Amino acid sequence: MDNRKKLFTRRDPYKNNDQLREAFLAATRSELSHHIKNCPEYARIAEKQGFRPDDIRTEADLAKIPVIPTLYLKRNRLFSVPESELAVRASSSGTKGSASTVGIDKKSLSLGMRMMTRFFSYHKVISLIPCNYVILSYEPGATDLGAAKTAYGTSKFAPALHREYCLKAVNGKYELNIEGVQKALLRYAKSPFPVRFVGFPAYMYFLARSLRDRGVSLKLNKKSMVILGGGWKQFSGEEIGREAFCALINETLGIGRERILEFYSAAEHPLAYARCSCGHFHVPAYSRVIIRSAYDLSPVENGQTGLLSFVSPLVHSMPITSVVTDDLAVYSDEPCGCGNPAPYFDLIGRAGVSGITTCAAAAAETLGKGAAK
Repeated sequence: MDNRKKLFTRRDPYKNNDQLREAFLAATRSELSHHIKNCPEYARIAEKQGFRPDDIRTEADLAKIPVIPTLYLKRNRLFSVPESELAVRASSSGTKGSASTVGIDKKSLSLGMRMMTRFFSYHKVISLIPCNYVILSYEPGATDLGAAKTAYGTSKFAPALHREYCLKAVNGKYELNIEGVQKALLRYAKSPFPVRFVGFPAYMYFLARSLRDRGVSLKLNKKSMVILGGGWKQFSGEEIGREAFCALINETLGIGRERILEFYSAAEHPLAYARCSCGHFHVPAYSRVIIRSAYDLSPVENGQTGLLSFVSPLVHSMPITSVVTDDLAVYSDEPCGCGNPAPYFDLIGRAGVSGITTCAAAAAETLGKGAAK
């Protein structure tokens, strides 16, 4: 079994050992060698930084990998395979005015699907019980947004009786479907089957708040579930605390906190991280998290706030083995009260414009100049 397959087909995504750590390092070296050989832009970045894949010998060496800011990917296209070999494409939301285009090859997609099946099975999202869905995201078909594909894909983890979308495609554009969602929800409430809410937390909040303001209090099937991801983005000013958020959902829909699941992912890093009952995002064995300084992107000590950065050898088609986001986070390997032995990170928020200019955006600009030579 090759090292990538060994990593991404684990039944328990969080169980790690020395053998898997060695497999992670070997897979990372192999993928970096592939990217340097087949992506001229990335090869120039690595050469400029004096990096060689053989430099990766220990976990601490992972910080030496040339880190690609997600902002750089919004302005540049980096592929390590011919674009004709891409099995799927997805775009980030582009809330800051530009969007990344990520392309995944067939083998990486297959490994990713097996990984996600095991990951969501571990978190008890996969079910054979048919459900009605409220998709708190875009209706697929008129967009390549990763959020739309992720939400639709998540609605396949239990058989779908019906899907109602918060954002519907009308003449090639998206329009809010508030009335349609509310009508569908009232219809679902009369059904004996569970209801699953999938998508952006901001839309979940707006829906629950509108129900409360109208005095509507539903008691959905006890197996109903809320599955959230994607952050609040342009609605960050509306964000409320986790406890108040869960209480509002329970008040209006009768769904308890234990059935409200939150996940973190990014188009430029197509892996999922689940928030545990203690509020932490645990890191699976096939990924590593590095928190970086907002000044020079160097690693900071555990417990310090910095830019959230990931390392994973999943994607063969693009040199996104090591990426840094514009999300602020802290990292810890202390024991968690939920019982999960894996280390974890906590999101603090998104870096402000000035912070991004001094770190990730500056790095993206520098990489762009280097790759253009």
